[in-house]
Amino acid sequence: MSLEKPTKIWWNGAVSDWRDAVVHVTTETAMRGVNVFEGVMAYKIADRSEHAVIALDEHLRRLARSAALLHLPLPHSLDELRQGVLDLIRAEPSELDLYIRPTLYLESGAYTADPERMRMGAYITSYTRERAPLRSVRLVSTPWTRVDDPAFPAQAKSGAVYSAFRLARMAAFRAGGDEPLLLNARGTVAETAGAAVMAVFPDGVVSPPPEDGALDSITRAVLTDLLRDDFGLKVTQRSLRPQELHEAQEVFLCGTLDEVVEVSAFDGVPLGHGADGLARRLFDRYRAVCTAADATASPLRTRVAW
Repeated sequence: MSLEKPTKIWWNGAVSDWRDAVVHVTTETAMRGVNVFEGVMAYKIADRSEHAVIALDEHLRRLARSAALLHLPLPHSLDELRQGVLDLIRAEPSELDLYIRPTLYLESGAYTADPERMRMGAYITSYTRERAPLRSVRLVSTPWTRVDDPAFPAQAKSGAVYSAFRLARMAAFRAGGDEPLLLNARGTVAETAGAAVMAVFPDGVVSPPPEDGALDSITRAVLTDLLRDDFGLKVTQRSLRPQELHEAQEVFLCGTLDEVVEVSAFDGVPLGHGADGLARRLFDRYRAVCTAADATASPLRTRVAW
């Protein structure tokens, strides 16, 4: 993903110049990380001036749920935010895929749930992303656990939580890994620093449930349908002990940015996978659905022509 500054941003109701979107350093979002956000992928359709935005409405509904969990009023309706995403893509079109990040933030009103005493803001950013092949990562344990209920709402996708993810990721790098495995306070698997965990066993695929601290992943839901309909596999959500990852036939991660990522090793122990492994086949199928020229390939796609 390129983090070079784009020229445009959707800022509190309209597409604006990037440099005009500023907040004061003493706002609640700057001082305490009081915000919620979503990550949405828009795939460029080959030979067309068009992008396919994946699960846009589902992501915006989850954004609203995150805001509700943190007692943040919506500064714009979901229809306005949806239109903002489309307007931003059209304002700065690209031949590359796009990673889009709608964010709601609190400017003032730190310790009140009264919407009349809270000042909210919203912005949507869009970054280009090079389309890459299937990745393989080394997963490692770290001392950090997933911030979980009741310490913080696990289903609120907030910038504040990603501060903890940053520490876990740094610990993983120091341990010679690529991604940290985050457990919950009960010692079972929650997720990684930004992706859901899925493990393949002879009787099906297992993934931790939301009550174990895993964000209710939209990408996982899409992959669950593909695994059932296209691969004939059952997907079960249940608590997953970290030791079970070594017993699995295969382990992979999934998320908006990650799509499907193969786990080659956990805590230095190689895991099973191969050229014809499920992760690779699922990655190819998911990418095909997201990038298909046929507008009926997936009901989760919103087409945006520019």
